[in-house]
Amino acid sequence: MDIFGEAFRDFIAGDTHGVIMVGTSLTDPEPLPVLYFFREYEDMPPWEQLILNKSRGNILDVGAGSGSHALALQEMKKNVVAIDISPGAAEVMQARGVEQVRCADIWEFDHKGFDTILFLMNGIGIAGSLDRLPQLLRRAAGLLSPGGTIYAESTDLLYMFEEEDGSVLLPMGEQYYGEVSYQLSYKDQKGEPFPWLFVDLDNLAAIAQTCGLQTDVIYRGNDNHYVAALRRENEA
Repeated sequence: MDIFGEAFRDFIAGDTHGVIMVGTSLTDPEPLPVLYFFREYEDMPPWEQLILNKSRGNILDVGAGSGSHALALQEMKKNVVAIDISPGAAEVMQARGVEQVRCADIWEFDHKGFDTILFLMNGIGIAGSLDRLPQLLRRAAGLLSPGGTIYAESTDLLYMFEEEDGSVLLPMGEQYYGEVSYQLSYKDQKGEPFPWLFVDLDNLAAIAQTCGLQTDVIYRGNDNHYVAALRRENEA
């Protein structure tokens, strides 16, 4: 079921008031206006603007959605390839004027030579679990040119488990606290639950190092939200 694709198609067809309901294993369902995915550069949060401005060379936008980031990069005269697993999203990106669109999964995408790879809107969460994060970073690093950079946006969810007295009460079990299950609904459609990862900075940096990537934090926001630059060292 292509929840995002259907919502994006409806939006460009004129239904600009659509809402996707986003439920997680940690929170009650909340509305997400489809309009949010169609914002212009001027309406993007400061960390997204920062990353777009820093992006250089051949750029890969992973989970590009409706293509707003790719369009902003094109307006900056930058070369970007936008990929998304949603056929509807790929169709809408093409309709909006994104020049290089691929309906593709990052786990199978094999084009190399990118100087910048973007995982915006908590996109690094596509790993699904902490155990699978090394696989994702190695795959992304393998698509980079020497000296290339991966921009990873995420949030440390530890704050959600803090008690009023400042103590932290983590859920029982062996599952990492940042592993969340999502379920999306749009109109009369309800998607299957899927896993998503929110990773703390220490774990991200440690795992990135094992993948040959150096971590620098370029933005810190509220509620442990951050953007990290994972740089592949220049090869001798």
